[in-house]
Amino acid sequence: MEGPSWSGGGAYRGMCSAYLADLAPGDVFYGYVRVPSPPFRLPADPATPVILVGPGTGFAPLRGFLEERAATGASGPAEVFYGCRHPEHDWLYREELRAWEDAGVARVHTAFSAVPGHPFRFVQEAVAAEADRLWELLEDGAHVYVCGDGLRMAPAVRKALAAIYHDRTGGDGDRWLRALEDEGRYQQDVFA
Repeated sequence: MEGPSWSGGGAYRGMCSAYLADLAPGDVFYGYVRVPSPPFRLPADPATPVILVGPGTGFAPLRGFLEERAATGASGPAEVFYGCRHPEHDWLYREELRAWEDAGVARVHTAFSAVPGHPFRFVQEAVAAEADRLWELLEDGAHVYVCGDGLRMAPAVRKALAAIYHDRTGGDGDRWLRALEDEGRYQQDVFA
């Protein structure tokens, strides 16, 4: 990733993309491929509802899921929760998300932490605001995918989902989420 720095003092070059761009043919690149366990993939049945939550660069795996759903004509509903600081500065995949929403591939909910007056600063707030719709999908067997920040965002999203369960059943939301994990219906691809 490359562009003007937000500070106005020069250019920004992403660390990984700049490193890769500077490699010449034949150079050796040392890296690793992390294989998630359990496998991080969409449900086999394209009619299965999905809930995708991922702010910023953590959204990349979910983008792949949306591309797959669009290409295969998946019929199940998809609720997407995307967040970043400011839509004019760092809303990655904006045009693709809008196109998928226009095509009926997914409904997109946004959170912008640096936009005064935007209804949601963080994705977990947008998740909580859609509690009724998410509960309906979860009751219909929805799979939940959370990608990105594992220190703050992922635990906050988990807490919001646990609260949705507790508010509707009076039960233990954490236990319910563990059961969803055991079923492969709640998956995370997060980094610290």
